[in-house]
Amino acid sequence: MLFFTFIWFLLCLFSFTQQDLNLTLYNFPFWNNLRQTLQNLGYYYRPLNTLIFLVLAFLLSFFYLRLIRLKQSPVRFWPLVIILLALPVYPIFSYDIFNYLFNAKMVLIYQVNPHIQTAIQFAADPMLRFMHNVHTPAPYAYGWTAASLLPGLAWLTQNFTLSLWSMKLFVAIFWLGQLFILKKLINRLFPKDYWRWWLFALNPLVLMETLIVGHNDVMMMFLALISFNYLLKSKKILDKSWLVSIFFLFLSASIKYATVVLLPLYFFNLQGLSLKVKKIDIPSLMSILLLAVMFARPGQLHSWYLIWPLSFAVLSKSKTIVSLFIALSIGALFRYAPYLYFGHWDPPVYLLRNLIWIGSLLLTPLIKKVL
Repeated sequence: MLFFTFIWFLLCLFSFTQQDLNLTLYNFPFWNNLRQTLQNLGYYYRPLNTLIFLVLAFLLSFFYLRLIRLKQSPVRFWPLVIILLALPVYPIFSYDIFNYLFNAKMVLIYQVNPHIQTAIQFAADPMLRFMHNVHTPAPYAYGWTAASLLPGLAWLTQNFTLSLWSMKLFVAIFWLGQLFILKKLINRLFPKDYWRWWLFALNPLVLMETLIVGHNDVMMMFLALISFNYLLKSKKILDKSWLVSIFFLFLSASIKYATVVLLPLYFFNLQGLSLKVKKIDIPSLMSILLLAVMFARPGQLHSWYLIWPLSFAVLSKSKTIVSLFIALSIGALFRYAPYLYFGHWDPPVYLLRNLIWIGSLLLTPLIKKVL
């Protein structure tokens, strides 16, 4: 666990190699020198920077699988250590969290609806120097916009860095919530397979996309897992537990829409905890459906979307499905290498990213042996 945490720390530090040149998060002499060195590495020595990332990604994935194989339990306060290391770092690979922040700012400071108006209408705001997608309204559901107002209250201090920390901490709390509900579900469905919890809790892609980058997908999946937990308690359609499960499913869909595709599965025969549909259990079907949703927009196969199916895949009775999604998650982490090398998302980056992802399927038999 110590080696895993150390590599995680190095990955957190590595994130500053991609810090936007128009953004200053911290301003003191020692750090400014180190940040400039890291940025020079990221922007002007791309082959070396890519190699460093590949080494870090490999080591993190190696220790992840090793911890799973050895069935060693993380230390008690490990999640808090992981959060604290990631909280102050730069959200590498994505500018989405800046959009979360600015949408909350539009409501709280500018008092406009970010689903109707766009960031470019506030061109004088200094955040627009480093934001992306400023010409489009908020792409998320209203549930996320409402929820983001809570960490967005940090804008009242007029401190950007504090606001960023607040938003990242808010997302991290839902990651902890997802770990909690997964633990309950695994204890109920697989009392002897505690390694399933580690598959998600230690997953390098989940950790990076959630705690470093700050994507809000764990909030959607936390609510979806609560919904599934109530579905397990339901004995028939329209009983109290079923209605509560439907409520949480729609609450989940109010964050990013995707989980609404699970609704048809809530109308299958609910008798017994196996929730079997032919030979495939419900968590397997949920993970497959959520994977399919990703391909609804093939031009935007973002790695962090894999958090959706992975959240249910760890509950699948099929070790093949579990192994498949773990392999895809490792491949999704390595998919960032072409971007680091070329410094953009244009061709041939898209092709190379998807070839890496397809190639990661070859890891499935190896991971199945680890499990």
